[in-house]
Amino acid sequence: MDPITPPRSSSSSLSWSSWSSPPSVLSHKQQVRVAVIGAGLSGLALGQLLQNAPNVQVTVYEKSLGLDSLSGYRIMVSHFVLRRLHASLSKDIWRKIALSIGISPKDGHELTFMKSSGQEMFSFDAEEMKDSSSVSRWLLRNALLHKSGRFVKFGKTFERFEKLPNGVVNVFFEDGRVEECDLLVGADGVGSKVRNQLLPNSRVSDSDVAVIYFKIPLTPDTKILLPAPSAVMAFMLNNQNIMVHSWVNPRKPWATKFDDYEIAPEDSFIMFGYGSPVGDFLNKEKPPGKFSPEELKEECIARIRLVPNADPRFIALAEKCLINTAYVHVVRDCQAVKRWDTSSITLIGDAVFNISTMLGKGANCAMLDALDLAERLRISDPIMPATRQYELQTCAAENVKRRLRERQRSGLIESLVYFGDNKLQEFCRKQGLKRALGWIDDPHAKDFHSNKQSAV
Repeated sequence: MDPITPPRSSSSSLSWSSWSSPPSVLSHKQQVRVAVIGAGLSGLALGQLLQNAPNVQVTVYEKSLGLDSLSGYRIMVSHFVLRRLHASLSKDIWRKIALSIGISPKDGHELTFMKSSGQEMFSFDAEEMKDSSSVSRWLLRNALLHKSGRFVKFGKTFERFEKLPNGVVNVFFEDGRVEECDLLVGADGVGSKVRNQLLPNSRVSDSDVAVIYFKIPLTPDTKILLPAPSAVMAFMLNNQNIMVHSWVNPRKPWATKFDDYEIAPEDSFIMFGYGSPVGDFLNKEKPPGKFSPEELKEECIARIRLVPNADPRFIALAEKCLINTAYVHVVRDCQAVKRWDTSSITLIGDAVFNISTMLGKGANCAMLDALDLAERLRISDPIMPATRQYELQTCAAENVKRRLRERQRSGLIESLVYFGDNKLQEFCRKQGLKRALGWIDDPHAKDFHSNKQSAV
């Protein structure tokens, strides 16, 4: 497949929208009834990929009532995943997805590590970074919701499932309704109720790390505050760090619809994140999840002002954070699972187990999970359950292998980022990060290399 050239300017970005190819499907007389729990990115992608498959009847169940504006930060998606979405989805869905793909820096994306003073330490400019695009999560999910009324049922809270001797699965909801399916797919995130029943010994626990996120409007005035053209991680005092990355709307590079509190979800923005151990929050009166948006902004500003010789750009960015865009992510650790009975129940996305956000691979893996599962279901014969079970087992094994690899890679970087901040620890962190990132970018280090190696 020909390589993708990501949009580098508002004019060239139209190349994303111009691609279209209708999905190819196989015809079967019978249909496999697929019930998907959770309408996040992976659940919606799976629904869109299967809705026109003649051998599949898919329904996605979502407990919320629609689109959440706070689903609107940015994610990194590989061009390999974008190519597969383009090849598999209908023309109208792809055109909407294309509008979520932001303009890339001239030389592609990279991750620059800095000291709190703004002094550059080194950059991670591996091919896997350059072969990815910054995507608006809100616009991507909105695109996947296009015409979803045909296969999504909102306001349906999953309660439990029951496997019957004949292979059928009964799915119970809090409203008392019971639905039947041949395959139940848990796409309900790290706290998955499906996984909790399927694998009752799997454990999920909160870590000691929390990240405060805000949006900042991208304007000519805020762009000059960006420490680098692409993503930045700056190491602050007390084992803390600031992350800065932007999403640039290909149709409108500058934000115009915002005030001190909110920004239109389609406007270009800077994502500002402040990560630290929970114990290092200055405000210790309550847990991070109980802070008001105003308190979260005050926390970020106060921390930066305590840093001697802090780059004034970081303070200026924190002061421009829009209050109602605040979000606290307490990093959760979900025990990795290696196998489960896939005969009538399977898992995708973080419902399998989560991945550290350090390398931005979680959403990309979730989309790959959906693409792979949809491909297996589209080609399997519904009148031969043994064939379908083999395909599901193979898909789950590849899913776990991919996620284990990315979890290992991201976890290694996270452990070094929060290694410590005395002089010796700073030196060890710098040298360790250089070696670890070199290892990750080494095509011969198969256990740590990107998904592209095994998937293409």
